[in-house]
Amino acid sequence: MAARFQLGGRRPLAVTGLVLLLGSWVLGPASPSGAADDAVEARMRKDITFLASDECEGRGVETKGINLAADYIAGEFEKSGLKPGVEGKSWFQPFTMSGASKLESPNTLKLRGPLGQEIELEINKHFRPLGLSGSGKLTAPLVFAGYSATAKDINYDDFQGLDVAGKIVVILRRTPRGGSTQASFDGDRSGAHASLTTKVTNAEEHKAAGVIIINDSESAKGNDPLIDFGYTARGGASRVPVVHIRRSLGDTIFQSVLGSGVREIEQDIDRDLKPRSAPLTGWTANLEVNVRRQALNVKNIVGVIEGAGPLAKETIVIGAHYDHLGYGGMGSLAKNLKQPAIHHGADDNGSGSTSLIELARRFGGKKNYQGRRLVFIAFSGEEMGLFGSDHYCKKPIFPLEETAAMVNLDMVGRLRPDDKTKKDKLQVYGTGTAKGFDDLIESLNENYHFHLQKIPGGTGPSDHASFYMRKVPVFFLFTGDHPDYHRPSDTADKINVAGMRKVCDLTEDIVTHLATAAERPEYVKVQGGGISGGPSGPRIGIRPDYGDEKEGVLISGVIEGGPASRAGMKGGDRIVEIGGKQAKDLQTYMVLMSRFKKGDKVELGVVRDGQKMSITVVPE
Repeated sequence: MAARFQLGGRRPLAVTGLVLLLGSWVLGPASPSGAADDAVEARMRKDITFLASDECEGRGVETKGINLAADYIAGEFEKSGLKPGVEGKSWFQPFTMSGASKLESPNTLKLRGPLGQEIELEINKHFRPLGLSGSGKLTAPLVFAGYSATAKDINYDDFQGLDVAGKIVVILRRTPRGGSTQASFDGDRSGAHASLTTKVTNAEEHKAAGVIIINDSESAKGNDPLIDFGYTARGGASRVPVVHIRRSLGDTIFQSVLGSGVREIEQDIDRDLKPRSAPLTGWTANLEVNVRRQALNVKNIVGVIEGAGPLAKETIVIGAHYDHLGYGGMGSLAKNLKQPAIHHGADDNGSGSTSLIELARRFGGKKNYQGRRLVFIAFSGEEMGLFGSDHYCKKPIFPLEETAAMVNLDMVGRLRPDDKTKKDKLQVYGTGTAKGFDDLIESLNENYHFHLQKIPGGTGPSDHASFYMRKVPVFFLFTGDHPDYHRPSDTADKINVAGMRKVCDLTEDIVTHLATAAERPEYVKVQGGGISGGPSGPRIGIRPDYGDEKEGVLISGVIEGGPASRAGMKGGDRIVEIGGKQAKDLQTYMVLMSRFKKGDKVELGVVRDGQKMSITVVPE
């Protein structure tokens, strides 16, 4: 069943091999002319230059710039000949997601010492609430709780024998021996203990009523900076007020009660890894914090080419997320920024969005199209947890049971040679998610000579995972990580436009085959994947529902053959306890799971159909 397409300035596709895959002939491209390549690359360069411009403000979900990007993508879809995908009249599929917290007022902190002295602190000068803080007003005694760390493997616990119930704990950032490369604290688990979320969660578990954080020596270098509110404004929220104060105030408090300053206490703990936690007798704090969690109105962009012929009722989804980090925040990997800076996101994921537009042009330009329906989706909310693709899968415009495959493009703008083979290196995920997918990508690659790194699984940190967890076969193309990832330096001038076009060419052939193969791809369950327990935590093989806002962790799916699956867990289960501790949200889940090792038996409290049960899993 040979076919030819005249698409997007490329020469017609021709049958280059008699390879029977998924019940259909594989289509391969003749080499396009240099002039055609130049024209394609020129328009792709124009697209990515706009999407990664200052005007689009890093396409953060809270910026005006992301709406400019959305309008641009929708406009290019329309020019390409696509039809609006939402009820045939709108390009946009709106939804809401949890946004960053916003600091409201009043926010006050007044300290009272053992001699009756009062210190009224000025916000942003002496103290600052954290973005993860809860709201509240209280007056309570102060207790020093070290680094708020519980490290069972090395018998270190800052809360052992310490009564913090109803009190405000004062804690240090990072971990003991934080600046040492020779004698680390708790090995590869140090990162988990250093997490601000971990520290605050640990204090909450011990019934602390509030948290005051002080920079450790490493964090205080320079001018003892206060943590930017936005740094922890996304993700889970604490139930108690959390503020950050200057180190000099810590010195005043500690010296008056403990006889040592902050640095001396740090040195004592570093020396023998023994906690120095103690009540700060006579010190109380009058603390008020007001933080509001907002709901964001966001949108996917959906364009459609209707199918024709015997396969018309089935769908192929081609997707790429168009959001990025805006001005940085917690997702930023840029260190020591003096002020928020635009994170342009040229590769992540201006490159995928640009390729999506280019594919829309090529397929939209086809007259008398025959094959499965093609649905082009630019997803929002990916950077904060796959919100856009998860929303589409919950409320699909075209039924998932009739969706034959999904192809995802995320970070395809940095194609570069493999060190050994010198061939352009391309990572392709999902090669095991349907029968014949591995052979298919190998056959199509004969025309491109990529050095392929094939990953069979269909899970991972991008939008294809939302589809694969609903039993839709997937391909995910990715040109690899680089030093500009999640930094302001991910700019359009660093994109390998010719390489991006080459990836787009291969993707066109993948989509062409998937759209026209007589037999629908047969879904295959691939073991492994899912989220880990935390920075160094174990894995049980679940896919959380990132859009859920109720207490606990709602499971949208489990990895076949993984620990959760073997233990009998199912999609729709809600984890509410881990090892007897309340798991109030995904952040807490990760903190609690990070305390276990691979092979430990972990008892989970799970709610299914309104009934609570206990399920034991063995993480791997």
